[in-house]
Amino acid sequence: MEFKNRLNEEVELKDGRIVWLSRACAIVGVIFAQVQDDIFVLTEQRSPLMDEPNKWCVISGYLDWDENGLDGIKRETYEESSFDIEKHEKQCIFDNKGQPFYVHTDPWSDAKQNVSLSYIFIYNFKKLPMYVEKYKDKEISQVKWMNIIDLKNNEKEWAFNHDARIKMALYDYCDKFI
Repeated sequence: MEFKNRLNEEVELKDGRIVWLSRACAIVGVIFAQVQDDIFVLTEQRSPLMDEPNKWCVISGYLDWDENGLDGIKRETYEESSFDIEKHEKQCIFDNKGQPFYVHTDPWSDAKQNVSLSYIFIYNFKKLPMYVEKYKDKEISQVKWMNIIDLKNNEKEWAFNHDARIKMALYDYCDKFI
C-alpha cells in the first residue's frame, strides 16, 4: 500500500532521548453570548508580534503537555481575554458536552499543518461581561464582544479562517439554543 505522508523529523535531546517533530494541535474557542435579543461572539485582534498580525480571530492557541482539549481552551480563553469559563458555568446553556464541534486535519489548508479542535460555548447573560474588553496582553491588541450582525457586515480581516468557524458554529448550533 502506498501513502502520501512524509516522515516526521527525529531530534535527539540532551539526555539522549529521541523525539519526533510532529504536527501541533491548536485549540479554538467560539464563545457566544446572548443578551436579550442580541448575540455576540468573543473576538480578539492579534498584536503585531503574532502570526497573522492585526487580524481578528476567536480565542485560540496550542495544547500544553498533560492537558486535554477542554482544559486547553479554558486556559487559553482566560490567558487571552480574562474570561473565566468555569466562573460563568451557570450562564452556559450549551458547551457540546465539552467536546469539539469541529476537528480540522487538512494539512494543505494551513502552512503550519496544524490539527485544530474547535469548541463552542453559548452563554445567556443579562449583560455582557465587559471586563474582557479592558484586557491587555502582548499577544492581543484588543478583545471585543462582536455583535453577530457586525460579523456579517464588517470588512475586518480574519486570521486562520476563524470567520468561517464562527459562521459554522452559529448556523449549526445557535438556532437550537438561542
